[in-house]
Amino acid sequence: MKIIVTGSAGYIGSNLTTYLLERGYEVLGIDNFNDYYSPQVKEFNIQNFHNNKKFRLYRKDISNRSDVQEIFKQNPDTDAVVHLAAWAGVTYSVEHPHTYVVNNILGTNNLVDQCLNHKIKNFIFASTSSIYGDNPTPFKEEMDTSTPNAPYPATKKASEVMLYTAAKNHDLNVTVFRFFNPLGPYLRPDMALPKLIRSAEYKKVFELWQDPNSSSRDYTYINDMLKAIESVIKKPQKYEIMNLGNSSPVSLSDLMDCVEKITGKEVETKKKYLPGQMKETFADIKKAKALIGYNPITSLEDMVKIYYGWFLNQPDWYKKGDF
Repeated sequence: MKIIVTGSAGYIGSNLTTYLLERGYEVLGIDNFNDYYSPQVKEFNIQNFHNNKKFRLYRKDISNRSDVQEIFKQNPDTDAVVHLAAWAGVTYSVEHPHTYVVNNILGTNNLVDQCLNHKIKNFIFASTSSIYGDNPTPFKEEMDTSTPNAPYPATKKASEVMLYTAAKNHDLNVTVFRFFNPLGPYLRPDMALPKLIRSAEYKKVFELWQDPNSSSRDYTYINDMLKAIESVIKKPQKYEIMNLGNSSPVSLSDLMDCVEKITGKEVETKKKYLPGQMKETFADIKKAKALIGYNPITSLEDMVKIYYGWFLNQPDWYKKGDF
């Protein structure tokens, strides 16, 4: 099968590309290598599969309609699109909403239009747990998500609704996965776990955005999510929204303790308030379990051990964050 993966040089995208290639899929990657975080990191992310004969990379921007048209024209036999590309980050979106509207909403629309033009019937979309805003936990798919806390999740909500209309009016199967805090190798370096480990290893100060005892996240091992994506590649859904989390939120304080236990070193912290942040993410995953057999089984300690073991084997420039 031939799969288009947008955002293939990002954290989830590079992991998914590796996963699919190892299982015999042909992957067409699309990524614009933007500077939201270091393009050097994105080049690093693709190094293990860049020369794979079953992989082809398009260094293009999905918000550019003509570029997207050309990619699909060259690959009319594509079986599915996994749309992971987006400008992410809650806080940055508060200051730069236009960037998110152009890249996240327009980019999604361009991809959907070409799927319809070329009769590609399977579209998998990466949404976010931050779409739930201030809803009570655990978060359930049927909750009202019309009041997110920042432009980033607002653009994801807009894309979900747009995809619903595409599925309703056309022969397009759409699965929306709301991702909850994935952990694993190649994790984006500006996320909490890499920062905590750099703090432990190199005495870099970790900035506390919220009270570490009251702030919690539903950390989830990325390979469990990749299995869920593949299941929908093989068996499309007409239109479904599913949470992909661990259904077991962990406080930032407990994550810090876990990092200190595994590294054997202390984390240095200071307080810094940032806008748009959620107090807690907590997924109800009953729907994903029922529909696709989703079954996350990796503990937080194992996730941190896996990431830390991988981290120690990377080059110094990457480990120290000198980029």
